Amino acid sequence: QAVSASRIVAPLINTGVSARSQTQDNIKDGLGATNSRSEVGDGYGNQKGSYTITDIDGRARRIDYVADGHGFRTSVKTNEPGTAASAPAAALIASPYAGPVAPVVNHVAPAAPAYAAPLAYGAPVAAVAAPVAYGSVIGHGATLGLGYGAGYSKVLH
Repeated sequence: QAVSASRIVAPLINTGVSARSQTQDNIKDGLGATNSRSEVGDGYGNQKGSYTITDIDGRARRIDYVADGHGFRTSVKTNEPGTAASAPAAALIASPYAGPVAPVVNHVAPAAPAYAAPLAYGAPVAAVAAPVAYGSVIGHGATLGLGYGAGYSKVLH
């Protein structure tokens, strides 16, 4: 069984600056479309580059970009139909917009007149006592011999 081990033979020194970087890729598929990318980094985190996409029908798009302390900014160049300001592509506009809306007018309703109402109303109360008999048997047909479950029935006099 093989064992791999490594050891740092010289101490690492922090220079405060990353190394400069540069990369480039070019890809062509079997149908004729191409993709390419190129980027350069300056060692301070700033990047500048571009990438290009070309389709088999000749449409091409190139994006140039810069990423630095001011953010990520791009510039796009293309020959795709409808992207030139002088020849916009036809577009169907399907919108529920129905034109300007009338301005909103706020109306204030007049205040309702104040009425003084009595705090309590007096009315005679009739006390009526009605005896009630409750069934104590739970089951089908309890108390009345009909229906299901416990029920109660008013005793008629």
